[in-house]
Amino acid sequence: MTRRFISTQPVEVGETAHLIELLYDDGAHDGTLICAGHGGAVEPGTAELALEVAMDTDDASCWATLGYEGDGSAFDRFHPPSKAIDPPKYPLLGEIAERGFEHVLSIHGLADDEVLVGGGANTARKEAVVDRLDEALSVPVRVATDGQYTGTHPENFVNWLAESDGGIQLELGPTARSAQATELRRALGAFVRSAE
Repeated sequence: MTRRFISTQPVEVGETAHLIELLYDDGAHDGTLICAGHGGAVEPGTAELALEVAMDTDDASCWATLGYEGDGSAFDRFHPPSKAIDPPKYPLLGEIAERGFEHVLSIHGLADDEVLVGGGANTARKEAVVDRLDEALSVPVRVATDGQYTGTHPENFVNWLAESDGGIQLELGPTARSAQATELRRALGAFVRSAE
């Protein structure tokens, strides 16, 4: 597969703020998509991780946004709920919205120092991710079973981008996104390759 960057596209630009989206894709691939809908200064490290995993994998595409605000309020300005991320506001997302990816992995940041695995995928698939990451990381890794991090809502972009309405949503605490980012990237890459 020959993948390419479709030019990053500004979504919102202000005096001290900007939100851009990027797409790493070949225009037709429908195997694995790795997302980071709250990258940049919103949930630091997530977009970089998503892109690195996609680039290290032979058959994966990546869609991400990167939000920055000069006064430090990027999270407040550019963090819509995952079920509010949709193609009308994100043109590059619109280019892949109808493709029906076999596997979708969405990477998010979390304040607590742990990793939560959610999304609409079946429990066995989420537990397989937990097992893979638990071996690689020193922080607790568990399936999100209740609350805002379950990621199971059908309007959550990780679910409607997946052909079977069942993506994986990863909520990554600070250690997983910084001190152990290399270990996490390797483990996610191995997981993605095993799913292809």
